[in-house]
Amino acid sequence: MLRSLPYPEPARVISLWEEVERKSEVKTLNSSGLNLGGAGIRQRYTVAPANLADYRAAGAFESLAGVEQRLMNLTGQGSPERILGESVTANYFDVLRVKPALGRVFTEAEDQPGGDGVVALSYDFWQRRLGGDTAVLSRTLLLDGRARAVIGVLPRGFQAASQFATRDRVEYWVPAAYPAELLANRGDHEISVVGRLRSDVSLEAARVRLRAVSSRLAEQHPDTNRSIRAALAPLRDDVVHDVRDSLSALWGASAVIVLITCVNVANLLLVRAAGRRHETSVRLALGAGRGRIARQFLLESLVMAGAGCTVGLGLAWMLMRVLIAAAPPNLPRLDGIAMDRQVFAAAAAVATLTGLAFGLAPALAASRTAPGESLKSSERKSTGQGQARWRATLTVVEIALSIVLIVGAGLFLKSFATIMGMELGFRTDNVLAMNITLPEPRYASAQDRFRFFEELEGRVRLLPGVQSVAFANRFPMRGGWGTGIGIEGVPETNDSRDTDAQAVSTGYFETLGLTLVRGRRLTEADRRGQLPVAVANLAFERRYLNGAAAVGRRFRRGPQQPWIEIVGVVNDVRRAGKTRDINPQFYIPAAQTELYPVRLADFAVRTAGDPRLLVKALQQQVWAIDKDQPVTGVRTLQEIVDRSVSEQRFQMLLLLVFAGVAAALAVIGISGVLTYSINQRRNEIGVRIALGAAPSRIVGMILRQAVVMIALGVALGVGGALAATRLVANLLFRVQTNDAAIYAAATGLLVVVALAAALLPALRGAKLDPIEALRYE
Repeated sequence: MLRSLPYPEPARVISLWEEVERKSEVKTLNSSGLNLGGAGIRQRYTVAPANLADYRAAGAFESLAGVEQRLMNLTGQGSPERILGESVTANYFDVLRVKPALGRVFTEAEDQPGGDGVVALSYDFWQRRLGGDTAVLSRTLLLDGRARAVIGVLPRGFQAASQFATRDRVEYWVPAAYPAELLANRGDHEISVVGRLRSDVSLEAARVRLRAVSSRLAEQHPDTNRSIRAALAPLRDDVVHDVRDSLSALWGASAVIVLITCVNVANLLLVRAAGRRHETSVRLALGAGRGRIARQFLLESLVMAGAGCTVGLGLAWMLMRVLIAAAPPNLPRLDGIAMDRQVFAAAAAVATLTGLAFGLAPALAASRTAPGESLKSSERKSTGQGQARWRATLTVVEIALSIVLIVGAGLFLKSFATIMGMELGFRTDNVLAMNITLPEPRYASAQDRFRFFEELEGRVRLLPGVQSVAFANRFPMRGGWGTGIGIEGVPETNDSRDTDAQAVSTGYFETLGLTLVRGRRLTEADRRGQLPVAVANLAFERRYLNGAAAVGRRFRRGPQQPWIEIVGVVNDVRRAGKTRDINPQFYIPAAQTELYPVRLADFAVRTAGDPRLLVKALQQQVWAIDKDQPVTGVRTLQEIVDRSVSEQRFQMLLLLVFAGVAAALAVIGISGVLTYSINQRRNEIGVRIALGAAPSRIVGMILRQAVVMIALGVALGVGGALAATRLVANLLFRVQTNDAAIYAAATGLLVVVALAAALLPALRGAKLDPIEALRYE
């Protein structure tokens, strides 16, 4: 989050997107939904390439470049592979100020339709797939069946603009070469935009100029640009926008842990300084200066902090890879996490500052020792009410901070439990899904693609252990497609009736375990040339038909599109995952996709046993049909579900660990303070026992001191938790930040643990031998 991006003058590199203020005012709006960061304060969309020239003309930028992630099939170079790249405008590399290690980058002429048969490669791809061939600039690659001449290799370590949001490596770049029809339609929002600010233009000035451009475009093109506003932010900030709140919460929790540790150390150092009063008094009496005493105590604190820093860095080095493996895959810049000089410098700075800050009080206390008074009394006599109050106050603060973390961990734990308890509406057990994206040149028509998947389905059904087979444009939680519709007999309203829509095979419902509520499922008879039909879900009936039966009703995607008859209704599914709402949805036959702008690309099997055992056999069946077709995205549906909640799981696990550490430190603090208090009151306790005080009275006396500290700490902690947890409210799923049950459980847990920690020194105090305790008098 904090590091600069790896480009020259990174502060001037920006991300630009388009926001919709009132979607109902925009008559034409289509979007790929891809972006370089999180959603903005309004509905955020990628940029219409037709608007890019106007934004460039705003005069605020050295250059603005269009960029879009693109997956292509690589063939002719060993095993077929689907690789990630970027489609970019010719000035993209100028924006990022990068020069190729070999060859050159794109020219303006190559960034035009028909002239774009070139490709630039990443250094890693050049080494991995081409063996670092020095004659690489004379080679061609087959990408999606099209030959592209290699014109350049980017330098080692270069990171693409879209790389920060994915663990997959960006391995090639091709010219964007936007077609004329795309540049003529301002309603198609398809690309991300990165740019470089002019040196004499501030970020806010650029925003002002973009607002003027957006207002002018809204007047000139009201159907497509009304309510559309260009927005921008530094690329570094935009990259982490989606996870800023999450990472800030973890940052805050880490800071609280450091603070609790420091408070604990300060408390223990005060105890240690008090225990050395006699030694300090002797040194002062022999002529040692008070400054020298203070410096010695400070130096000892710094040595301890340095040792702790060294051990901590060692533990961090061992645990770093474990944490990275456990981290959610969408965490930006995850591959850049390393134990480097910045980490060492930050750790050393924290250790030095905390050593100075929290060693200062003990050092001052030691330097203020009155040698005459101290040498007259026993070491175990009280060192003064002031220090006792300080130690008690620090313990109260420690308990309060621990309560804040324990409450936070409890809220995240309940949030995660709520997420895991949400029903998806489809079965995920023993289902393996994969992506088979057929290249356009070889599979140009919808029927070509359907025949491929139909043949693959027939082959896979014969494999042992296969129970059912399905294919679709996308399976749940693997992407999707949506469209606006009009329903026959239902008046048009401002509601655009945006509906999830999927093209599916007849085995889709069986494979996912979708229940038929009424009507029928899709059948083999629902093919090309037959009546267009669909199956809807229950949410379709609830939202668009006021609960009336959908079977027999007709809808269409636009005035010029054919009517589609609903022949069945199935149960609802949370298509986008456990944390997403149920949307109206309809399913159309995979054999009728020539009527819709979707491409069949996902394939899935349900098996009797572990479906992962069939991966190789499935790949062989694909290659038996097309030897150049890669199979990608191979995961079980359960793995996909687990990945979808990985961010929440990561937050919960870290906060639980932090809360556990905080509780442990609070226990150490309470136990240490009470142990020292008993040690200082040995004479008093010995006298009480000699005069006949029962052990239970002694235990009660010591526990009362602990109860006062615990009560004050809990009261402060609950108040602090109520304030602090509001900052993470948007990270919680259907959980209120003032959940009484969580606060009661967190408070009860800490009180029980703290009292248990206090009980041990109290019992030791009750067992004191009065003769031994009074011997020092």
